[in-house]
Amino acid sequence: MYLKSIRLHNYRNYEDLELNLNPGVNIFLGANGQGKTNLMEAVYYLAVGNNFRGNRDLELINWQKNYFRIHGQFKKEKSNRLFDLEVYLDKNKKKQIKINGVKAKSIGDLHGNLQVVLFSPDDLKIIKGSPSERRKYLDTEICQMDKGYYKLIRQYERVLQQRSNLLKDIRYRHFGKEQLEVWNNYLVEYGSKIIFKRIELLKSLVPLARNIQHDLTENKEKFTVTYQSSLGAIGDFSVEEISEVFSHILREKEKEEIERGLNLWGPHRDDLIFYLNGKELKKYGSQGQQRTGILALKMAEIQIFHHKYGEYPLLLLDDVMSELDDKRRAYLIDLVNEKKIQSIITGANIELVTQKILKDEVFQIKEGKIIK
Repeated sequence: MYLKSIRLHNYRNYEDLELNLNPGVNIFLGANGQGKTNLMEAVYYLAVGNNFRGNRDLELINWQKNYFRIHGQFKKEKSNRLFDLEVYLDKNKKKQIKINGVKAKSIGDLHGNLQVVLFSPDDLKIIKGSPSERRKYLDTEICQMDKGYYKLIRQYERVLQQRSNLLKDIRYRHFGKEQLEVWNNYLVEYGSKIIFKRIELLKSLVPLARNIQHDLTENKEKFTVTYQSSLGAIGDFSVEEISEVFSHILREKEKEEIERGLNLWGPHRDDLIFYLNGKELKKYGSQGQQRTGILALKMAEIQIFHHKYGEYPLLLLDDVMSELDDKRRAYLIDLVNEKKIQSIITGANIELVTQKILKDEVFQIKEGKIIK
């Protein structure tokens, strides 16, 4: 699959941009603050429905305007048809998504159309950041592969909020305890499915990432990731078995949750633990080793997408080439060239990207303007 064109209206520092992309490599060069990451963010938004830098949607609108619109056309490998995606948002918080001209009901409908794998300097937060960063990473990848997962996450979050309010009512106002079992059932139903889907993805992702890490380090480093569940050791459990454990814990720990007025167990409390040569990567790994671990994960994601859909996702490399040594840069570029993966690469220095560049593949960005 490849993104043929993208058009931006009032998105960040782009007032009106129409850009045709190469099906292979697209390199965007420019100084800091010119719009390189804004462009990358817009492509990501078109695929996932949010931005990867954590800004609120309203902050993405050009400060002089009242709305933004992103429109893209992409092609799938086994089809001659062009597919359309459009996202619109105004300052009244009206958000509209169109897929092939038809209004979508939710962000979840956007997922699974244009697939992307993003690698940016901020990805170090997956290892170095809080557990919520790691859960977000895992859930975002599953959303792209499983159209029903976004709805499942939203259902779980709503139940979590309702149950949290109920626990506080029971604690402080001494009423509502008879409703707790109903919300427990919903929490277990949605939460068990989330945990199962997360673990299933890791079962595919981790062995691939481990092999890539071996290649990148000449078999000197053994990389692995484990899922740390608040429910205990449930790695090989079915959804039904996870539900049984979850229900038992909620019954057993009911008094503790009421006393604290908090939801203490479930996928919202889970974490990923990264290991390198048997030691926790977050605590004992260098920044270079942590970055290599993230690179291995991202390259493994590409393989999973290809296995599932029979085509490669769009690869977004946002200002990361300068962070990688020669060997890792060469690994990335060789993979892109060998597999013919469409890539959007940003940077300040063309020499840090690759020597194997065609003139037509290079663009310059300056103050929200793009010159081929």
